Amino acid sequence: MAAGPPATAGGGGVLARALALFRRYKRLVQVVVLALIALFLGVDVTRSWSKLAGQVISVQWSLLLAAFAVLVAQEVSYGFIWRGILARMGSRLDAVSAQRIYLGAEFVRYIPGNVLHVITRVLWAEQRGVPKATGFASMVVELATKITSAALVFAVSLFFWRDSGAIAQAVPSWALPAIGAVGVPLLLLGLHPRLLTWALNAGLRKLKRPPVEFTLRYRDVLIVTLYWSLSWMLAGVGFYLLVRALTQAPLPAAAIIIAMGIYAIGWDVGFLTFVTPSGLGFREVVIAYLVAAALLGSVGAAAIAVGTVVAFAARLLSTGAELLCIAVAHAIPGARPVVPERA
Repeated sequence: MAAGPPATAGGGGVLARALALFRRYKRLVQVVVLALIALFLGVDVTRSWSKLAGQVISVQWSLLLAAFAVLVAQEVSYGFIWRGILARMGSRLDAVSAQRIYLGAEFVRYIPGNVLHVITRVLWAEQRGVPKATGFASMVVELATKITSAALVFAVSLFFWRDSGAIAQAVPSWALPAIGAVGVPLLLLGLHPRLLTWALNAGLRKLKRPPVEFTLRYRDVLIVTLYWSLSWMLAGVGFYLLVRALTQAPLPAAAIIIAMGIYAIGWDVGFLTFVTPSGLGFREVVIAYLVAAALLGSVGAAAIAVGTVVAFAARLLSTGAELLCIAVAHAIPGARPVVPERA
């Protein structure tokens, strides 16, 4: 008797079809999602415009400029952290080359193509003597530690959220510290090189690529994670200054620590949301709600409107900081690597 076709999991088939449809209509989905987000946020701001005008009295330009300077400093820290990862993997780049390669590849990220900036950085680093395998592995370590460190900063900040207005009213006083106490060790455990290697190679097997091995020790991964955590804390200071620049509302005592957690988790949500470029809209929704609930003490329309203004101002400042750093990196004298052509 002839064998029938191989059985496939129904869930897997549905997921595969859904992914295929998303890839086919990706641009349409992005436009629709962004339009819906803009509509809902616009309605909130419009409904509470009079109250919003009373809370955001005037922009404090000195604080706004300070916030921008701090976000520029965080952008510069990225290249130094990546350089440190490479050094721990046995490859060394001078500071200028590391910044030029990192920031130059970030500019390529604005060109349509999800992985073009990854290929660009790997190939540019190879021109400076970094093997392709090392370059690729360094970016995997960077991504894992950057995402995890943002979640860690958020988890630690939860210990200070107990007196944060609407948040304190919505959940028991012990809940947020308990989430932080459980989340911190779990996140640190997930950074173990064996788990990172397993997760990476599981993904590579799906892509029919050869497996890779990490040469980093657990201590090295934790040190890199500490560097990223300091980078997120720095960005949180900039975000706190931005909130101060745009509103005169009273803030909780631990506002600067809470701001660090809000900005970090907002970035994580935006990055892990693949529907829109750079998580546009999703990051802003998270930040707007958390600013209103945790910093302004209310989830009413006026507070959400203020949070929305802060969230989109943060997007503009961070994008401006990135573009400024990219422009300076390209202006530095020296041989400029060639952008690889897409296959």
